[in-house]
Amino acid sequence: MSAVQMPSPTTVSESPTVIELQPHDDRVSLRYRLNAVVDGRVVLVLPWELDFLSRVLDFDLLRREAGRQRKEVAVVSADPERRQLARECGVPAFSTVEAAHTASRWKARGDQRIEAPPTPWWEPEVVLHRERERPRPAWLRWMGTGARLGVFGLVVLVLAATAYAIGPRAEVTLVPAGATVAVNVQVAVNPEIESTQYFGGEAATGETGAVAGIVPTRRVGLEVERTAEVETTGTQTVVVGRATGEVLFINLLPQDYVVPAGTIVRTSSASYPIRFRTTADVVLEANGQGTASITALDERTGNVGALQVNRVEGVVGSAVRVINPRPTKGAEPKDIQVVTQGDYDRVREQLTQELLNDAHYELHSLLEPYEFLPRESLRVESVPKKAFSHFVGEESETVSLNLRLLISGQAVDTADVRGIAYRGLVEKLGPDHQLIEADFDIGAVSEDQDGLGWFTVPVSGLGYAAAALDPDEVARSIRGRPVSEAQMALMAGYPLAETPQITIWPKWPDVLGWLRRVPLLPIRTEVRVVPQASSGAAGS
Repeated sequence: MSAVQMPSPTTVSESPTVIELQPHDDRVSLRYRLNAVVDGRVVLVLPWELDFLSRVLDFDLLRREAGRQRKEVAVVSADPERRQLARECGVPAFSTVEAAHTASRWKARGDQRIEAPPTPWWEPEVVLHRERERPRPAWLRWMGTGARLGVFGLVVLVLAATAYAIGPRAEVTLVPAGATVAVNVQVAVNPEIESTQYFGGEAATGETGAVAGIVPTRRVGLEVERTAEVETTGTQTVVVGRATGEVLFINLLPQDYVVPAGTIVRTSSASYPIRFRTTADVVLEANGQGTASITALDERTGNVGALQVNRVEGVVGSAVRVINPRPTKGAEPKDIQVVTQGDYDRVREQLTQELLNDAHYELHSLLEPYEFLPRESLRVESVPKKAFSHFVGEESETVSLNLRLLISGQAVDTADVRGIAYRGLVEKLGPDHQLIEADFDIGAVSEDQDGLGWFTVPVSGLGYAAAALDPDEVARSIRGRPVSEAQMALMAGYPLAETPQITIWPKWPDVLGWLRRVPLLPIRTEVRVVPQASSGAAGS
């Protein structure tokens, strides 16, 4: 606000200029307002909210500025503490403007106290000044100084101890002692179960030869087809070549008769007659006789004895009679190869094994990367096609078979089988060691003797185990100890393969070697357990 000229009371000859300050006024704005006043007496009205003129320094600056401008300055404030502070700094202070007008002289003296208004709960109380301290005795001042020095020393000591406890850190590297362990277990494979079953106990360690667990399988299948041929093994004696001979025709008519070439004559056997044909025409006189050459119709027709050919086929048989005076010749007996049932069985068994091999190879395309297919698990589900090239008893040097089979197999999860052996290794170790490396070998499948599955798989496991160390316990056991003492304690208290390596940070110089200790706080010590690798077991 601008300066306001107040009416002068009757008791004074010169009326002062009244300046009402605002809460935001400061030293700069107050100097500007004082410069604008011509009269030498100025009354400053201070509001409650004004932050300026609430300290000794503020009133000292006001008094110096008034002296520089050769003005008399008084303050008016409803705050008794502010008025008291002003008077102590040599600035006249009044509770009202009227009191400033009626005062004969402005001087820093006591004034009637006015009850300060209550501070609202939402406004923080502003401390305007400190009460002036009374002089204290010398011994009391020395005690205060000593107390402050003691507190300072205690704080320094606490900070140093905290830095010593928290600042340093250590790294401990331990190589636990190790040993090699081996197991040989039997794992049953059963497609009828859904999850792996582990029996444990003596069977898991492979000492009894019993099945240590059962694993499930996944059925896979496909059709395969192939043709195979084998040499026949059956033999049969047959006549080879056409028999020839001569027959005698007798004319039964009273006139001449011509027996044409190709006339069929045969033996009298009803079940298997041997037939011949004439090779040329024969003219027979009335009631006369004549001979004719004959040849067997079938290539493998055997020779017949004399008087065996005695039948004439066709209409010629009603006119003439026939007989062979001498045996026929030319057909020789010979052994030939024929197909037998044994040949059927042999080619079928051979071809089935070849198809099983084909199926075992092709089924690998249906497996997951972690599965294996035992050859012994293959089964023939059906035979969609089976065709032989010759019948049983038929003459042939070879017989072939075209066969198509639907074959299924049981895919076994390698992790399930190895898991049984792994658990056996862990169970054989006990809680004092932990398995670091392990290698597993799956053997040939064999028939399950215990009836727990379709077959069993032998699994051998070779592992390297190291002593189990608890890093937290190690850190607690050596806290605060010198490095050499901590190394000796670790060697004596834990199964180690090598001397432990302990590194302390910061790296103190030799003169401060007594500070080379493991930190007091276990969390500042990092314990690294590095098991020693074994050449006998590769990680699996």
